[in-house]
Amino acid sequence: MAYFTLVWLLTGERKYGERARRFTLALAAWDPDGPTNFRLNCEAAKPMLHRLARAYDWAWEVFTEEERARIRAVLLRRALDAWNSGEVRQGAGHLNQPYSSHGNRTWHKLAENALATLGETSESEKLLDYAVTKFFAAYPVWSDDDGGWHEGLSYFAGYMSKAAWWMDFANSALGIDGFRKPFFAHFGDYALYAAPPGTPDLGFGDLSHRPPSAGWAFMHYYVRRTRNPHWAWWLEAWKIPAEVGEPVLEFLWGATPPVESKAPTALPASKVFHGTGIAALNSTLLSAADNVQIRFKSSPMGRWSHGLEPHNTFTLNAYGLPLLVNCVYRDLYGSPFHKGWVWGTRAHNAVLVDGHGQKPRSADLGGRILKSVFEDGMDYVAGDATDSYEGRLKRARRHIFFVKPDVIVIADELAAPQPSAFQWMLHAQAAFEVKEDQQRLLLDRGAAGVVVDYVAQRPLKLRQWTGYDPPPDAKYLASVGNSIPPQWHVEAASAEPAPRAFTLTVLRPHRRGAAPLSPVRVEWVSTGLSIRVTGAGQEEVAFTFQPDRTREFAVISRASRQWRIPAPE
Repeated sequence: MAYFTLVWLLTGERKYGERARRFTLALAAWDPDGPTNFRLNCEAAKPMLHRLARAYDWAWEVFTEEERARIRAVLLRRALDAWNSGEVRQGAGHLNQPYSSHGNRTWHKLAENALATLGETSESEKLLDYAVTKFFAAYPVWSDDDGGWHEGLSYFAGYMSKAAWWMDFANSALGIDGFRKPFFAHFGDYALYAAPPGTPDLGFGDLSHRPPSAGWAFMHYYVRRTRNPHWAWWLEAWKIPAEVGEPVLEFLWGATPPVESKAPTALPASKVFHGTGIAALNSTLLSAADNVQIRFKSSPMGRWSHGLEPHNTFTLNAYGLPLLVNCVYRDLYGSPFHKGWVWGTRAHNAVLVDGHGQKPRSADLGGRILKSVFEDGMDYVAGDATDSYEGRLKRARRHIFFVKPDVIVIADELAAPQPSAFQWMLHAQAAFEVKEDQQRLLLDRGAAGVVVDYVAQRPLKLRQWTGYDPPPDAKYLASVGNSIPPQWHVEAASAEPAPRAFTLTVLRPHRRGAAPLSPVRVEWVSTGLSIRVTGAGQEEVAFTFQPDRTREFAVISRASRQWRIPAPE
């Protein structure tokens, strides 16, 4: 329908206008109380808000006055169904509580509907006023000014592919340049840093277990509007086609000249997205095949909607493979598996207290990134998840030290109001080799692997298992041609309750056949501890930690280089 209406608009040829008229009237005849009713199926109803509006607007001249009135009546009915829905709640409801995930895809469709009938339908001005207010006051709510997206890159793509229409017609019809908003000015940074070309997954957020697909073609529009050469390079390196599958969009966006790509060689390899509490630490942005990547999350946006991971959790990718993974799979939202496993702290690379995790699926502001330091050869980031443990901890700080290219130390500071047992969780897509007597795990994924060493005041008890509890709905997944692969889980548990713990998890990622098996040399002293560790590159790195010192929490040395890290405030 859109194809014929646009071709008629461009050529004025009657054969195209007649075809556009026929399709538009057929669509307008669909029963608004049938399967596309907003209350019955909002996903089926949303396209009816704007696709019919486009056809009416573009092919207006081919309709009789009676046909126009008929189409306007349908457009109004569809618009009011959305307006009165639980997603929009007559505008003020959504504006007062703007974190409705589906509602954040409804407002700009209402805007298109209202623009098509502005001056012809009395309610259109009200609907358009709501949409413009929504954009300036509370969109996009899941983002931050650095370009981050709380719900993860999978949902970022879903929402931004649809918002592209608004960005285009708001500019042409209303004179609103959405790219002046800070988020849109940094629109592609999260993808650039969280998913360098060849990265096996997208990181945090529901359904982010896959790499970018051809569905990311929408990003070409944003790149052309911002003229950002690094995002253009990212699309080129991922081989994302410029064709979005909609000839109308391709024609409209094709009028903007392409951007000459430029590799991000001059950009820092790591970035923190402060408002969403996400850090992406990389050894290189140029290729996952040469990259070691730690993603870390401690979010002031809480853990809800489609960003459900616990605070102070992380993932590890190295040399093109996922090594230490999170669980962002889903059979159905809110299913026993999704709610009982994925929402839980146990399913992620995080810390439990007496077997209990953080408050699940909560909008409470339970996490925050306290500090980050990016220097030549070393990245540091720290997060605080204390509030998310619902009183079980008085202190829950996790520090990530990444001495590039291949030595990572995770330091956990824990303090409880009473003696407690602590459990450190790790997950992978293959079985670990567990060496409890050495306090070590070995993970071999073929082309890459990781050596994990635990450093605690008393040896930890190591336990491994596989499977999900509760399991995903295999029957439903099979019916939609999908499946959820297995994961292996390791719990490293303190042997006895204690009021405090300062524990290190040392990660040494490596390429095939180059596992660094030398022991971590540890020395405990009254003020803290020192360790010496050799990565796959055979260069020794020394760490000295003084947890109770604020001015010099950690000192890291490698050859002639030294980095001093004060404790976060």
